[in-house]
Amino acid sequence: MDSEPDTGTDRAVLAASWSGARRLARDRAVRRLILAQWLPSGFMAGAEGLVVSYAGQRGFAAGTYSLLLACGPSGMLLGDLVVGRLLRPALREALVVPLAVWLGLPLLGLAADPSAPVCALLLLASSTGFSYATGLQRPFLDALPADNQGQAFGPVSSGLMTLQGIGPVLVGAVAGLVGTGPAMAVAGGATVVTAGWMASWLLLRRR
Repeated sequence: MDSEPDTGTDRAVLAASWSGARRLARDRAVRRLILAQWLPSGFMAGAEGLVVSYAGQRGFAAGTYSLLLACGPSGMLLGDLVVGRLLRPALREALVVPLAVWLGLPLLGLAADPSAPVCALLLLASSTGFSYATGLQRPFLDALPADNQGQAFGPVSSGLMTLQGIGPVLVGAVAGLVGTGPAMAVAGGATVVTAGWMASWLLLRRR
């Protein structure tokens, strides 16, 4: 015979989870580091969601679509290999802001209607900037309360997935007003602005 579910234990676990999440949200340093991981990813997901529409509006050959879509994960892999494997932790942390700027900057060129090969290069170059997040890992861990470190990565992952779903909706709405190329450039510009915000407190943190 199946046992009754332990609702009291479930409620206690849920209450502890909410309490831990609220505690993290009240910590300014932790809150900033979480947003620094969330926002660029959301903007870039919005831009990537328009790749097929962009290629279609530009009249690129059908085979070009798969090439452009492959540039994102290929660039991410390349960036993570170089930054995560070849650079020392201190250098990775020093490069967080430049890499975050690089994540968004190439997308500005898509508003100029470049050729398909140039589009591919811009998307590939942009996605290497995702490696900026590797430089936030140690500062984020250091900023967490010792008794709440394990729980902190749940909200980060949930927030990333949420914003990666919201980003395409918002950037798609912009595309409906100004077109896909300018909308992708707007997403890139928002990423650059976010990098500037990150610089304003990361530089103070190192002093």
